[in-house]
Amino acid sequence: MKRGMKIKYGFGEDLIFENNFMRFAKSSHKIKIPKNLDQDLAYLSGYHLGDGYLEDFNKSNKNRGKSSYEITYADKNIQQTNLINFIIKNKFAHELKIFKRPLVNSWIAKTNCKVLHWFLTKKLKLPMGYRNNIRIQKWIFSNKQFLSSFLSGFFDAEGDVGSFIIKGRNGKKYGKIRIQLTQKDKNFLLRVKSVLQDKYNIKSVIYKKSKQDTYVLKIDARNSVDLFREKIDFRNTVKKDKLRRLSKEIVYKQPRKIKI
Repeated sequence: MKRGMKIKYGFGEDLIFENNFMRFAKSSHKIKIPKNLDQDLAYLSGYHLGDGYLEDFNKSNKNRGKSSYEITYADKNIQQTNLINFIIKNKFAHELKIFKRPLVNSWIAKTNCKVLHWFLTKKLKLPMGYRNNIRIQKWIFSNKQFLSSFLSGFFDAEGDVGSFIIKGRNGKKYGKIRIQLTQKDKNFLLRVKSVLQDKYNIKSVIYKKSKQDTYVLKIDARNSVDLFREKIDFRNTVKKDKLRRLSKEIVYKQPRKIKI
């Protein structure tokens, strides 16, 4: 973009780009604009598709009489909202407001920023409004590290780590580690399943939750779990540490008893 370029976006004032910063036409407050797409922005994109929300300014303008550019993230783990805030602060020199909603036991990180909203929609290609028919953006596939970071972000938003454990007589823990994604959009899970297999040789299965309009992608083969941890992994410290701990503790196959 050229210095001094005016960009029409949404309603009201144009955005002005100058020296890698962007501002409203009548405001001196500037938001930094990243020069290049990178792994942190790929991670943010993946997390956003899971737990983020971009206000649809077309609807907000119609319903409220004025436009809104709200950006919101929600998570039960404050470390996760702090991580998202750190990325946005580092990349855009802008901070989210973080607070807790006790009734739903969730931490909220949000802002109303037209410049940031523009970047997320126009540069990262993230959808406005409630996410229907979500997809992996084309630019994510331009770099293998981008893809790994994107998947890490999506698994941090929609994934979890668990295990099925049986304690043996020798004191060891036998069982399986389970990495899961839960989504209503089965087609998106099929896309993720294909990417995991083709790009990382990670095998997974998809099944429908009983009596729910929700689908689960599950990774539980030991080799695939190890590949996930090596090639993708979580950034969320709670999930990351749990996966590391289970990988050290659990023996996958209990030795067969020898008949004499």
